[in-house]
Amino acid sequence: MSNNRQSYKCPIFGTIEDLKENVLPTYQDVMKYYEWSRVQVKINNGNNKEPTFSEIAEIVTKKVEGVWQKASIPVVSHTRVIQLLKAYHSKCKNIIKSLKRLSTEKKTEFLKKSEILFDICSCKCKILSQCNCPRSVKVPKEEHDFLIDQRGERKMRIGGIDRNRTKSLQKKFVRKQASTKIYLKSDNNQSIMPEKELMLSTSSDSDTNVSYPEKLHKYIEEPLPSTSGTMENKICVKSLPVLSQICDRYGVSDRAGAAIASAVLHELSSDIVIDKSKLRRERRKTRDALVKTQAPLNLPALYFDGRKDKTLTIVTKGTKRYKQVVIEEHVSVIKEPDSIYVGYVTPSQGTAKTIEISINALLFSKSISTDDLLAIGCDGTVINTGKFSGVIRLFEKRLQRPLQWIVCMLHLNELPLRHLFDYMDGKTSGPSTYNGPIGKLLDKSETRAVVEFESIPGQLPTLKPENLSTDQKYLYEITLAVVTGSCSDDLVNKSPGKMSHARWLTKANRILRLYISSPKPSTNLIILAQYIVKVYAPVWFQIKTHSSCKDGSRHLWKLIESSRFLSCALKSIIDPVIQRNAYFAHPENLLLAMLTDEEKHIRELAARRILKARNSPSMGKLPRTFEVPKLNFDAKCYIDLINWQETNFDPPILRNQTNDELIQIIDKNGDERMLFIRLPCHTQAVERSVKIVTEAAMSACDKKTRDGMIHAKLASRKVMPKFDSKRDFLYKNK
Repeated sequence: MSNNRQSYKCPIFGTIEDLKENVLPTYQDVMKYYEWSRVQVKINNGNNKEPTFSEIAEIVTKKVEGVWQKASIPVVSHTRVIQLLKAYHSKCKNIIKSLKRLSTEKKTEFLKKSEILFDICSCKCKILSQCNCPRSVKVPKEEHDFLIDQRGERKMRIGGIDRNRTKSLQKKFVRKQASTKIYLKSDNNQSIMPEKELMLSTSSDSDTNVSYPEKLHKYIEEPLPSTSGTMENKICVKSLPVLSQICDRYGVSDRAGAAIASAVLHELSSDIVIDKSKLRRERRKTRDALVKTQAPLNLPALYFDGRKDKTLTIVTKGTKRYKQVVIEEHVSVIKEPDSIYVGYVTPSQGTAKTIEISINALLFSKSISTDDLLAIGCDGTVINTGKFSGVIRLFEKRLQRPLQWIVCMLHLNELPLRHLFDYMDGKTSGPSTYNGPIGKLLDKSETRAVVEFESIPGQLPTLKPENLSTDQKYLYEITLAVVTGSCSDDLVNKSPGKMSHARWLTKANRILRLYISSPKPSTNLIILAQYIVKVYAPVWFQIKTHSSCKDGSRHLWKLIESSRFLSCALKSIIDPVIQRNAYFAHPENLLLAMLTDEEKHIRELAARRILKARNSPSMGKLPRTFEVPKLNFDAKCYIDLINWQETNFDPPILRNQTNDELIQIIDKNGDERMLFIRLPCHTQAVERSVKIVTEAAMSACDKKTRDGMIHAKLASRKVMPKFDSKRDFLYKNK
């Protein structure tokens, strides 16, 4: 810059001047004020010593920031403003050095660019109405037009104080403070709670010697209340993530959750009160955070299931809006392995095409790619498994490649029992009742006294009952009771589960409960009890203990082999059912079991068949029709369930494995981890998601809120699977 003290002019911008306070300054205005400040500093100092850049920059930046603050627009940090000023000042110095050599066009262009706003606004969004910046850096809505004008035509000016608007903002601030502040009275020189009376600690907290006030400090604004004086101290709760997720997990309303939490604090001799509105906001914030943290997933396997739920919705008629319960179909989708909840969809119709389109739309909305999709899991309904237009088939057509079909083995295990019961006792007569003599007694079977009964030989796999659900644990215990011929008093007093046509596990429990309480059981009741003890229960728990898709074919053979004790008439009832649903007898699934067999020659046989299929020119091309092969019900081993003469299949789940890796598996002693991902052969994980979606459907009126509630409930269960005792309360605060 020029040092000519006589003219007070800048070689580039001309006459220097003070900064105007009715408009936001441009780069030219800032540099003119910079030179003006430099001259003023030299005059005030009374010597010829040139002031430093830092000295002048401090004066300039404070003045510039003051103008922006006068316009009620948030700005960047003071350090950042100095950095911007220093960068442009250096640029001007370089221009001055080459000013004589600079062409007129370049000088004109530089001056034109200097008339742009010296923009130090903290929000850099081009479209202010769509700004997602934090509130602390967000431009007030009232200042949008002014800032846009200053960045463009610069016709507007900063006016005086709007007293009415100022009063309105002050009142709004006071109301907000009153609604978010929690008051704490500190009387008689006491702290929030004497440390010797209460020490809050959990299993997930490493510091077990932290007192209640210090713990509370994590959730309240600074500072902690003073321990002296009698004045009323105010503290503001920062967040309630744990309380929010627990309320969503157990379906507690905002009012009830706030009342319960406040009551607990009151019992702990604290005057803190949690407001229901605060809890509502915190629950909404926690849900949104959980949904947003769901990063885009790769999708090795997709499992889905659905049901029709009673759903709470908002209906608008004219000017009135009211709640109404409607019936909607919800299809839940999870990612396997790890059973990660993806979301749910509401197809407009119950057809396979609309379900497939809805699921793909969900994946697209969440940026989840299907490029790595290898398998699809579902139950065996025709809509899902139709060989020409089922949901899985439509997925294959969309992707133009075959997928591994994983159809739930637990559903297959239930179907023969269902048909056998209908054949021996008759059809249903209502939502939870039967016409037959056995079905009529099932509803109140738990109220009957246990009598001496004849034991039924059977064998169950060894497992830990505590890892089972309540109904599964009851089935395991009552099956053991029938096998041993002795039933404990504790088991007699337990409930076998809810009576429902859709819950065949609890129906099996009730059949066995009726058997042990019948002095003279009928022939049909004995046959049903025998089938449950010898077939249904062992296969069920075999599936639970060996749940990998590689074991599905072995479970199918176990089901067939253990049911051969039935008469020819009864086998003619269940065998067609098994045949129609024997998806794990398909060569693609049988080869997975053979590759992981304990016998080396079976693994070699499977590897040779897969390599032969890969060399076939038509392998892996569509159209491909997935058909269940004809079963050999007299097979002595699972590998003999089908005729292998005309088969040429490569399991799609092995798409990413090379031929060399297949050959190496022969020496791995059946260890499938070296080959393919571990996927369950049943859909219990997605059924749990279906249940949660059903609960959420009657708890909220819009899909966004329901999805947030579901994520909050699943997150809470992941951290704390159960809460039966104090030591179970584990919670990780992130």
